[in-house]
Amino acid sequence: MLPPAWQTVTAAFATNAAAAMHYQRGIFSRPVPSSPLPSRFHSTTTDAAPPHFSTIPLTVDDIQTRYREHFCRAMRMPVDAFVDLVDSLRPRLPRRGLSPACRTAIALRYLGGGSYLDVCAAFGVHPSTMYRALWEVVDAVNITPSLAFDFGLGNCQRRLDYAGGFQSRRNSPFGNVVGALDGVAIEQEQPLASDVQCVADYYSRKGFYALNTQAICDADYRFRWMSCLSPGSSHDSSAFACTELGRALLDPTNVLTRAMAEDGHCIVADEAYAASEMLAVPWPGCGRGDRWKDSYNFHLSSCRIHIEQAFGMLSWRWGVFWRPLRVPFPKRPSLVRACFRLHNFCRGHESARDCSTSPYGTDRAGGVVSLAPNDSVSADQRGRRRDRERSHIRVRMTARVESLGVLRPGVAPMF
Repeated sequence: MLPPAWQTVTAAFATNAAAAMHYQRGIFSRPVPSSPLPSRFHSTTTDAAPPHFSTIPLTVDDIQTRYREHFCRAMRMPVDAFVDLVDSLRPRLPRRGLSPACRTAIALRYLGGGSYLDVCAAFGVHPSTMYRALWEVVDAVNITPSLAFDFGLGNCQRRLDYAGGFQSRRNSPFGNVVGALDGVAIEQEQPLASDVQCVADYYSRKGFYALNTQAICDADYRFRWMSCLSPGSSHDSSAFACTELGRALLDPTNVLTRAMAEDGHCIVADEAYAASEMLAVPWPGCGRGDRWKDSYNFHLSSCRIHIEQAFGMLSWRWGVFWRPLRVPFPKRPSLVRACFRLHNFCRGHESARDCSTSPYGTDRAGGVVSLAPNDSVSADQRGRRRDRERSHIRVRMTARVESLGVLRPGVAPMF
């Protein structure tokens, strides 16, 4: 049964009126004077003009024209890398509304440290549209296969490639290091009691609410694995042990663990992690006067410094970490994961690899990013005896340093 004619006419009129208001057509369009009015006809009122939001799809050329020579600094990557990123995300972005280039530019500008007010003013969009574009790009980054983390520890050849990278980059005596592990405390606003079971769990020892993010990088400062599911009060060792990779590496019966143990491969970490056959950590007490243990600690630190430097590159490029995360709590891990993936994209792109994203030294004025340093633990700390922890991989690596006769480089006297 067809509806009455008056209902059909009314529905059509409402649809046309809504479209005209949305696209500002007809009587709803903004008046544009054909010639500027003389100064005597200018209004003297101080009322602000009504906001106007652009509906014209922006192209890469339009975005580049708006930022001109500051495009690389605003988007945190050069134009050719931006175009490649848009092409990678295009199949997973909505086809209607803003163009993929405009959505990507909005998200990169926000992740680069821009305020939502500045982003809305620069692109002529409503705040709700800006945040919708941000989460659409974040979701697209996290589901794009070309941007996924690809550690490949189960592949022996991949492990040999990782080990060769660490050995050649630092001229290290160790040829069995396949990754560097550490944690970073990412500051966030206080979670709501409705979002978490215990708000106090997210208050870190640094004095702010944080997410304990664990990550592993290779010798090229690319993150091969990361997890940001632990609260800020978690210890690094506990946060890593709660992850799927951590449980696998700490299980001696696991297939991956047995394969790595047979080849003698390991991951380097600091003293915050418990010594095991898969994690090579420093000897406690600076080797207690043993020069070979001291040399082992030095060269282990030379390999482990890669993860510290990777965290520094991440926080320097993505200014969203310069202030506490002010997004809904359930979406914070997705945003952090997207920044890690975009960091890998920039490291893998030739032009964006060494792009100067922040040429001015005051860009981070007032910002804070807390990179979790080595936990201050001692051999007699209650609940943990680091001097009683056994690790055959650490003993073998120390013996290799001694067989090569490699000592810690001496320091020239200052006077």
